[in-house]
Amino acid sequence: MSWLQKNKKTLLLATLGALGSCFLFNSEATLSLKGFLLRFIWSWVIWTTQWFGNGYLGDFLTKKISWTEKPLLRAVAGIAGLVVYSLLAFSVVHVMMSFIMLDASIMESIKWLGVNAIKYVLIFSGSIGLVVHTIWFFMNWKESKIEAEKLRAEMKTYQYDALRNQINPHFLFNSFNVLSELVYEDQDLAVKFIRQLSDLYRYVLDSKDLELVSLQDEIDFIKKFSFLLQTRFEKNLEIDIRVEAAHDELIVPMSLQLLLENAVKHNEISNEYPLKVDIHRNADSIQVKNSLKKKTNPESSTKTGLQNIIKRYKYLSEKKILIEETKDEFIVEIPVLKGDLS
Repeated sequence: MSWLQKNKKTLLLATLGALGSCFLFNSEATLSLKGFLLRFIWSWVIWTTQWFGNGYLGDFLTKKISWTEKPLLRAVAGIAGLVVYSLLAFSVVHVMMSFIMLDASIMESIKWLGVNAIKYVLIFSGSIGLVVHTIWFFMNWKESKIEAEKLRAEMKTYQYDALRNQINPHFLFNSFNVLSELVYEDQDLAVKFIRQLSDLYRYVLDSKDLELVSLQDEIDFIKKFSFLLQTRFEKNLEIDIRVEAAHDELIVPMSLQLLLENAVKHNEISNEYPLKVDIHRNADSIQVKNSLKKKTNPESSTKTGLQNIIKRYKYLSEKKILIEETKDEFIVEIPVLKGDLS
């Protein structure tokens, strides 16, 4: 699609606005065809530069400042940008058109601007910019609402997938295999294994419909999950958890568990290649780092778990999940959020 086709509606509106301005503000221009054409061209250039300029400015500001998350800051920035741009654009157009069409000197044009620029900017250019920014506000507000609904639906899908993945037969099969051996070898450890497994699934069921949980609850959960895994893999799996949580710190439920599960799922775990996972605090985020030795025959994966967590954080916060893969390590940092669950 060419630029002209893409912007034909904007050009049409600018043309209609220029015609209206000729009759509304410059009625004397209708006394002659030459005067009318002169005023029309002048007005059309002003309308076009104001409309497109303020439109691009609004688009730029919206990318930097979200209407839905920071509406007041976005409005103030929009008004300030509108006034500054409109004044500069109007002044440049006036000097240029005066020189070309009226053969006026640049100094005469500047002198006229000193007296009339603010008035015309507020009345003429300001009205154009106000219309543009109003349109952009409602367009972005509508798009944000649609995006929020889409993310909410995706979050429900993630919550279902997280629950389904935790109770999948493969995980239960491995857990029961371990348990069957413990019953004969170490009954005390078998009892502890059963209790931890029970607590794990209770947490899954309790948190499946929640957007956020307390960081402390998630850490308690990941320790239980780690216990089950380490009981299964013994010395071939090392998990070091060093996280302190404040009472008002929150996190997406089962996000740490998913990262730990992915590390176990996609990497070799053996005497030759033990898997090391480090979960620790890094300022306002939790870093999950694991050694990297990918399986030669990896298990089947939908590869949607991490993407779903990223989308949930996008819905809940401006903070981003950081992902880094080196030759020897895979690192993910999940932001810690602040809030009150009550």
